[in-house]
Amino acid sequence: MSSDVETSPDVEVRLAPAEGTPRVLSDIDEIIDAGEQLAKGHGWLAVDTERASAYRYDDRAFLLQFRRRGAGTFLIDPEDGRKAMAVFGSSVNDLTWIIHAAHSDLPCLAALGLYPTKVIDTELAGRLLGLERVNLAALTERLLGVGLAKGHGREDWSTRPLPADWLDYAALDVELLIELAEVLCQALAELDRLEWLEQECERELATNRKYLDGLHVGHSWQGLKGIGKLRTSEQLHVARALWTERDEIAQQRDVSPTHIMGHSVLRTIAEQLPGTQRELTAIRGFPRRRRGAADAWLKIVNEARQEPRSSWPKPQKPPRNEMPHFRRWAEHAPQAAEIFETTRDCIDNVCAQIHLRKDTLITSAQTRELVWWIHSRAVGSFVFRHHDNYAGGLPAVTEISAHLSEQGFRPWQAHLLADVIGANVLAPMRHPL
Repeated sequence: MSSDVETSPDVEVRLAPAEGTPRVLSDIDEIIDAGEQLAKGHGWLAVDTERASAYRYDDRAFLLQFRRRGAGTFLIDPEDGRKAMAVFGSSVNDLTWIIHAAHSDLPCLAALGLYPTKVIDTELAGRLLGLERVNLAALTERLLGVGLAKGHGREDWSTRPLPADWLDYAALDVELLIELAEVLCQALAELDRLEWLEQECERELATNRKYLDGLHVGHSWQGLKGIGKLRTSEQLHVARALWTERDEIAQQRDVSPTHIMGHSVLRTIAEQLPGTQRELTAIRGFPRRRRGAADAWLKIVNEARQEPRSSWPKPQKPPRNEMPHFRRWAEHAPQAAEIFETTRDCIDNVCAQIHLRKDTLITSAQTRELVWWIHSRAVGSFVFRHHDNYAGGLPAVTEISAHLSEQGFRPWQAHLLADVIGANVLAPMRHPL
């Protein structure tokens, strides 16, 4: 979805689609016919969704937008037309889709049975070109000379009927997506980075494929924000009971769970284990003015605490992490500290040279983990243990690349990082001047 953007005076600001905004389709036969028309078009398929997770129970789509050359733009209401989605999907799933920020749209599309065999993510393409501003409006303004009107991305898209200006906004989100993707892909090809985009998009498709089984996949009390602060079985058991009750109420009412109780409030109740209504309502953010809330939620807490301890979840022991905080490396692991400094510098340099944001290649946390792995390999090597030869135990470039691949890095990242670190960090250590 497009974001607000400051446009220069000489940039065209498009307020509505050039060909007009189509009406929303919700009839089953109309949706099936739309799929057939899109299938008869040519080229890539532009796709977007509008959701309402801040207002409704889950992150399902409330409006689908499609555009293809030779077919035009279609707006579809999946709530009323859900029964048509399987047939519609059979018409479009074999096409190459263009989505901006696909990671946010693929889950709700997959839950409808809509999933492409190939996707082009224009946000990722912008990042791989090294562009600083990669929201849709910024990209269309910079690369196509067309600004998009202020967005309605935060609206309640479950509203019916949808206002006309919202529909204009939604249709504009796919109006220029095909042209934008063509420009981005051409620019990436000129830099020999088109394969990078393909690898990133393949990863996105693989990661989100699980949602073909529904948006409930991975939906669990264990995903509660801040749950790591809960240390005891009793706290965890109460958190589970509170989360389950909140989730059931939210699902029944089809509202966001945070409308029932905020994440931090739920976690704080589980952490403090209040025994009275006074203690409960003293917790910041608790809906104390909601009639019956204190009594109902205190009952959940008390009942959970009275259940057999054998049913309480056991605290998960944090995985053993032998890596000390990197600020202590200089004192306790000076070789690792040296490698970290030179690795960080060479990554900064290569990213500056190829005009790529550093976090697109590797994050700071990932850099520290990689350096500690390199250090551990050297210290634990046969060469070091028997000959006190630290440099002789450093991993080879191929080993670094393989390790990065195992950690989920895409091939372009693994090869680039391994080559850069091997040549600029490890080789000078093996063969000092």
